[in-house]
Amino acid sequence: MTDPVTRPPATDEVPQDASAASPQAVAALSDMETDWRRLDPRMLLVHLVQETFRLLPVLFGIIILGRSSDNGQNWFEWVFIPLVVAVVLLRYLTTRYRITNGQIELRKGLLNKQILATPADRVRTVDVTSSPIHRVLGLGKVELGTAGTGHGDRLVLDALTLPEARHLREELIHLRQATAAPSATTGVPAATDAPPPTGEPYALQPPLVTSAAPVVDTETELVRLDPRWVRYAPVTMTGVVSALAIFGFANQFITRVLERGVLTEAVDRIGDYAWWVDSIVGVVAVLVVVTVLSVIGYVLQFWGFRLTRHSGGTLHITRGLLTSRESSIEEKRIRGLEVGEPLGLRLVGGGRLHVITTGLSKREDRRGTAWLVPPAPRQVVAEVAAAVVGDRQALTARLTHHGASARRRRYIRAMWPALAILLVALLLTLWRQWPIGIAVAAFTPTLVMPFIARDRYAGLGHHLTPEHLVVRSGSFVRRRDVVQRTGIIGWNVRSSWFQRRVGLAHLTATTAAGKQGYTAYDIPVGSALALAHEVDPDLIRQFLA
Repeated sequence: MTDPVTRPPATDEVPQDASAASPQAVAALSDMETDWRRLDPRMLLVHLVQETFRLLPVLFGIIILGRSSDNGQNWFEWVFIPLVVAVVLLRYLTTRYRITNGQIELRKGLLNKQILATPADRVRTVDVTSSPIHRVLGLGKVELGTAGTGHGDRLVLDALTLPEARHLREELIHLRQATAAPSATTGVPAATDAPPPTGEPYALQPPLVTSAAPVVDTETELVRLDPRWVRYAPVTMTGVVSALAIFGFANQFITRVLERGVLTEAVDRIGDYAWWVDSIVGVVAVLVVVTVLSVIGYVLQFWGFRLTRHSGGTLHITRGLLTSRESSIEEKRIRGLEVGEPLGLRLVGGGRLHVITTGLSKREDRRGTAWLVPPAPRQVVAEVAAAVVGDRQALTARLTHHGASARRRRYIRAMWPALAILLVALLLTLWRQWPIGIAVAAFTPTLVMPFIARDRYAGLGHHLTPEHLVVRSGSFVRRRDVVQRTGIIGWNVRSSWFQRRVGLAHLTATTAAGKQGYTAYDIPVGSALALAHEVDPDLIRQFLA
């Protein structure tokens, strides 16, 4: 059974055209008008390196083909290299950008010409990324995230000088807040501009309303990475995934080391000991390797992490060791937080924090733009979360559990797969004469699953504050979702055949931000309808008997 209930999104969740912005904001953005400009010439070297790495398989094939030719001439190489240089040069010569009439325009391509344009007031996030080659040359790649959620909703300028990239970010994110601030004397929005850095190409005009006080862009630091937090890396899935990625990258090197006999003798000696000794050594070796690699991955991803709040109304995130990333998120787009409490982090008193915001694509989320706090002590996560949403009750209040029926459902769903595995193992042991050790091993899940079911129920619950809806669920990946009540645009009540037998349902609050849906699992039907009615009576009343 599915009963969706929706309403139109809130005004600031719908993509706006330039014409829908305030006249003062449009005028202020129009003042930023410039002629068509090229990217920094040093992008030629950046793109040359990128294209070379991208075409390495082709280059190797060309070299091998040239070496095996009858005449022994390597004319293939002399054609390939100028071709790559020509492609990069054409990309530079045909790429232009400008800010005009309150929108950002990007023109690129020779044969397949493209003109990309987006109103400045649709920009939701601005990321400035600097890979190692960018950092050596003092450049940055600017990625503008708009109201959409697809890859095509991003406008990329690769590459600008770092001062120019940062100033462009400041103007696009902060100028609109400045123009929206009402004047103390006139009562109408006033446009103010921060003084541009030296050499800045954008000539900004004086404020439209001179009676307004100038807006001073200050920042408040909310959290900075403590190097001691790397101890949380081995107990997170992010750390394990990073370890696997680093291992895969280094696999070829490890294979060569083994082939040269550096570790061959050590590997061959494993069989000289009892099986239990080999097992212990193998487990310890895996744990050491995963720990070291996950710490390396944590450092690469989060080194230099810093979260600040700007007076212009944005949160600014800086992180990364080799590749640095700077992201800005408008606070008025924030619709809540996701407090992650995976099993490993819970056992060591840690947690992590993501932001729920509109206009953030799945690609940006995968790249870590939504991280507000990396794996860190639970107290640090709670303090930053309270500072961002301003509702400490939503983060610390005791949740309402979902009752005995939800508990039984957790135990049943956890136990029946374990019992099925045990039954199959016993049948194979009795009829097919399989080793008794298989049946003993199959009995282990039946001992573990009750504890997992108990933990899953302990993590199940919901709570409602005057400003936020709170739902929590999960065991291995437990998450506490804090969703702004004004950001909820609909409800979805789902109840399977088994749930209907015991009076339970899944209640999902739909929103235009984050994962677009946050669910209270296995909640009694009466409680689900009462909860939805309390959040928005007008939205749910017509569906109640």
